[in-house]
Amino acid sequence: MTTIPSNVVDTDAVPLRERFDLWRAVLSATHEAQLPQDSDPAAFRAYARGWHLGQSLVVETSVSAQHLSRSPGTIRADQLDHYIVRLQRQGCWTGEAGDRSVAADCGSVMMLDMARATSASVTNIENINVILPRDALDDLLPPFDMHGLVLHGAMGTLLRSHLVSLVLNLPRVQAADAGHVARATLSLLAACLAPSRGTVARAAAPLELARLAQIRRYVDRHLCSPELSPQSICQALGLSRSTLYALCEPMGGVAAFIQQRRLDRIHAILADPRDRRRISEIAHQHGFVSDAHFSRAFRRAFGASPRDAREAGMSRRPRIGETGYATDLSIDAYESWVRRLRA
Repeated sequence: MTTIPSNVVDTDAVPLRERFDLWRAVLSATHEAQLPQDSDPAAFRAYARGWHLGQSLVVETSVSAQHLSRSPGTIRADQLDHYIVRLQRQGCWTGEAGDRSVAADCGSVMMLDMARATSASVTNIENINVILPRDALDDLLPPFDMHGLVLHGAMGTLLRSHLVSLVLNLPRVQAADAGHVARATLSLLAACLAPSRGTVARAAAPLELARLAQIRRYVDRHLCSPELSPQSICQALGLSRSTLYALCEPMGGVAAFIQQRRLDRIHAILADPRDRRRISEIAHQHGFVSDAHFSRAFRRAFGASPRDAREAGMSRRPRIGETGYATDLSIDAYESWVRRLRA
């Protein structure tokens, strides 16, 4: 029997001058990493082991001090829409999660939303991260603002104990049982978050948030469909036209929202250096029948032409030297794992 797919990255396997470059390149799948000012790159060390459970990723890490961020530009470029559950086993995470100031110290369990901006300084740390698609959790727990939420009390203790046990046992879990483990972890997470949902002040309109999440999911799943329209959304979700238009009004209306999601998706595709389809082909697949109209809309949205966005994507990912390194976890493999997550 085969065990759950697992990969390792260990900066000790590369020359001193390349250690941080390797880590920065691997981590670029989810975050931008920088060394603290005046720190010595040669002193940087990082180790990570990850397991792919199909519906989620589990990654344990031990890393030197660094600065982590997800900027609006990165979010727009990669279009990743996952949650991260982060257990600090050692060290401290201090920074901003959206408009929340957060200090997660040793033993803390916190939530991060990859569709929201993040900026933090972290000390020498050991942590456990679970990365899971938004839909998987939103289907169990009506969505609320959990970006930067730190779990306290019995619920935090329960989840912490589970995550520690998870990484201790995953090396021996059979691949056939990966789905069961992922679902059990997801159910426990939803149960531990449920009490917090009622106490978060910004959850004053949970029904509205839930409806917006439904609309976004439906739109994102049908971006290439010529049938995508206000009528199709209303029929699929059981909404009246007046309700749909009221919910989308802050985003400029339904048509503007659909077009922006299509442009965001195209931007993410152009930022992926592995996708070499013609720009016009990608635009037509996403409902733009006129190349000129698409180009104007893209430039208005991002301040750059589609060709400029593709060229920026080619150079966005950090590169390491040509000397090679002995590690099981390639940059492409981890990014592929993150992007393939599905609810």
